Parts: sequence; structure tokens; C-alpha cells
Amino acid sequence: MITQVMEDVMFGGSVLICDDEEGMLRYLKKMIEAAGLRVETFGNGTSLLARIEGGDPGDASLLLQDMRLPDADGLEILHRVKELRPALPVVMMTAYACDEVVRAAFDGGASDFLPKPFTREAVLGVIRTTTAEH
Repeated sequence: MITQVMEDVMFGGSVLICDDEEGMLRYLKKMIEAAGLRVETFGNGTSLLARIEGGDPGDASLLLQDMRLPDADGLEILHRVKELRPALPVVMMTAYACDEVVRAAFDGGASDFLPKPFTREAVLGVIRTTTAEH
């Protein structure tokens, strides 16, 4: 069933995931890899930005980005990512979703938004729809 969700997605690069919660990184990595996609994880904004700055523009197909990180604000990371890779779809995630936060994420260039906690189906669905649109 999981791989069925991804069959129609044209996917060339890795899914990048940035979250400071190690358990969340493991959960998302396991789930997304089980769907047949490559995953790279980052526990802070600094390491994510270093990866994006040093990588080939086509080596990442999607970023799942937490809003709250210990070393940076998620919206600041979003803005920097969009400066470096304007075509990279970014899905913002947070457990602190409110209308203002969601609006700020979309205004900053986010492709979609996942409020935590989320289901496996929600994550795979947003990956499928976001990558299909780009």
C-alpha cells in the first residue's frame, strides 16, 4: 500500500528532513524509505543549510522542515532555503499550528503545511501531491 502511494510520483532526489526531535527524524525516515524514497535527515538548521548550499540543485526533491529548531527559527530557514533553491518544495511541520503560523509559512514560500501529530497517510499524501505539483 505504501509503495502504491508513491508509484505515480516522479521523484529524482532525496527527501530532506530537518527536525530537532531524534524520534521524529527516525519515524519519518523509516516511513519514507519504506515508500521507496531516499531520505537525508538533519537535526538542526545549520547542518541543513550547509547541505543545501553544498549540494547539486537537482539532488533534493522535497524538504520537510520543522518550524521550531534550537539553532534557528523555521521561517528563517525557509527564507534561506528559498533564496538558495527557489524551486525546492518545502513542507513546514509544527506541533504549534495556528492560523498566523500557517499563513507565515505560506507567505514565506512553503508548498504545504503538516500540523503535528500527523498520520503516515498525511505525510505520504503531502509528499505525493507536493512533488507532483513541481
